[in-house]
Amino acid sequence: MESSRRKPTIKHIAEAAGVHPSTVSRALNGLPESRIPQETVDRIHKAAAELRYEPNPWAQSLRTKRAMMIGMAIPRFTDYVLAQMFEAAQIRAMKFGYHTLTAGAEVGGVDNVAIKGLIDRRIDGLILATAKIHDQYLPEIERRGVPFVLLNRKSADYPGVTGDDEVGGYLATRHLIDQGHTRIGHISGPTDVSTALNRACGYRRAMAEANLPVHSELIQQGTFDADSAGRAAANLLNLPVRPTAIFAVNDISALAAMSVARQCGLTIPEDLAVVGYNDSEVSSLLPIPLTSVRVSLQEMGSAAVDLLLALMNGETVESVVKAPQLIPRQSSVLSRS
Repeated sequence: MESSRRKPTIKHIAEAAGVHPSTVSRALNGLPESRIPQETVDRIHKAAAELRYEPNPWAQSLRTKRAMMIGMAIPRFTDYVLAQMFEAAQIRAMKFGYHTLTAGAEVGGVDNVAIKGLIDRRIDGLILATAKIHDQYLPEIERRGVPFVLLNRKSADYPGVTGDDEVGGYLATRHLIDQGHTRIGHISGPTDVSTALNRACGYRRAMAEANLPVHSELIQQGTFDADSAGRAAANLLNLPVRPTAIFAVNDISALAAMSVARQCGLTIPEDLAVVGYNDSEVSSLLPIPLTSVRVSLQEMGSAAVDLLLALMNGETVESVVKAPQLIPRQSSVLSRS
């Protein structure tokens, strides 16, 4: 009876999965999975679940000399896109016995302080969704010996997981050109953030490829939020010759543009076609469903954890770039009936 009440151990899992205990330890603790066949990893996790194995964080910490804690820095807790990525990252981290600690790192411009706070808690690694182009704080994190990966943004040659934003911006603009639009406005984002900069580059490439001019007034800068995007949309729609289509840097900006268009008495998509980015959950549920560019947010979050664990284990890693897909809907496609 006493034996039956004992908690399952790594040895029990190894016996159930038919592998050596060290293989179980590597699979459950995020140690190099690349040397363990995926079928074996899946079999180990299945055996652990069936045995209701619960890792002892203190034992893991002593064994691996790690705190079993990953820090995650997010610009805004209200950002739906990043929230989806971070939720997937948390689930993935927990699979390998790691807890996550999240900090809002751009509130009031104190991002360095927030990240420093994470590091001071002796985390094992960092996932940063706050990086800006030529960010001066990243070399300091590197100097302190803290493994980190970037998520959704690029900076210098630091490893990270991103969508191919340049291709995404191209697909969005090319779609509008294929719908017959020649005067296409762009609501951009901050010029020091790779996502915004690369989507604008894709916009410019598609316009140049179609021999369409990009006048300076056709690009109006926002900051990823509805208020700034609304002002940018108003500037575009009040031009002497307004655009007939708008590609917005994200879905929130696209929704703001649609709202301003309705206030101006314009009909979507007859008078103004609109394309967003990120294909947030609400996009397909709107009265006029929004055309948007989709990248799997969950896959990006999970991949960031895998990349970080590999880096923490001393492996040579390469950045991961996810391919985008255009999802056409009513906001940009005229009915042919």
